[in-house]
Amino acid sequence: MSVLITGGTGFVGIHVTAQLAALGEAVVALSAEGALDGASLDFLGRGRERVTCLKGDVLDLDAVRAVMERHGVDRVIHGAAVTAIGDLEPEAARQAAVVNVGGTATVLEAARLTGVKRFVHLSSASVYGATDPAVPLEEDATLVPRGIYGITKRAAEDVVRRYFELFPMEGAILRLSAPYGPLERPNPLRTVMSPVFHWCRAALEGDEVELADDLVRDLTYVSDTARCVVLAFLKADLKRQVYNASCGENLRFSDILAALARIRPGFRFRLKEGGALSAFFRDSLRGPLSMKRAREDLGFTPQFDIETGLSRYLEWLERHPI
Repeated sequence: MSVLITGGTGFVGIHVTAQLAALGEAVVALSAEGALDGASLDFLGRGRERVTCLKGDVLDLDAVRAVMERHGVDRVIHGAAVTAIGDLEPEAARQAAVVNVGGTATVLEAARLTGVKRFVHLSSASVYGATDPAVPLEEDATLVPRGIYGITKRAAEDVVRRYFELFPMEGAILRLSAPYGPLERPNPLRTVMSPVFHWCRAALEGDEVELADDLVRDLTYVSDTARCVVLAFLKADLKRQVYNASCGENLRFSDILAALARIRPGFRFRLKEGGALSAFFRDSLRGPLSMKRAREDLGFTPQFDIETGLSRYLEWLERHPI
């Protein structure tokens, strides 16, 4: 039997794929890209032998069902989505709604038709909307998303919950927050990068970073994000249905840049007076995700602090110039 990961070759998806393959799982990675490039194959290492990559559309019910039947899929991790779209929201709003909500319903239905019993859905911290940055967010906090991405992710969560109520299928919803790290890079399906991506590129190229706003966010090394997903996926008896996946603390941008300067001597940054909120974080300042539930139920604790994560990401970027 095997596990299907939709979006399994994307940024977070490839890390989940790699971790499960390393544990001996047979993984079917379904994505709009299909084949892996050299950097992704290198990242998988020996685990690539247990990974089958397929090109597919999560809106095509017959095709998704056929993949599940052909490869003996008995568990699903659904991560395919139109991701955070920033200033592209007016152009991408319809596509985000169709893929993020319709694609989730389609994969759920294919899973139901083929008898899948475990379904893990990758959601986003954007469902919480804007909140007090000083107050940690518990999973039962009120959801007030403000952009189309968060709105569609909340709607998709509702569809998942209803399927769990209607059919003999169980699992979890993981709310991911601000991952960064190896294999984060621009491509036709991912056009909005984390600020860490831009800062690390600047450090490698000898450019100074001008910080317009000293904001905060619980930026999380992607291996930790994926490990939280994997722990929830493998947990036999989940006590609850929704789990946050984050480093658990808000980090100030200037502190991250100072850490980058310690790691990369010569890197420079300066604060700019009177700047405007960065597009990536517009209308999305929020508290850090509380990790109490994941710690108690899943045994999850982050393994990478910011300096370790930045060092690993810089090393990867040096080996794979963009």
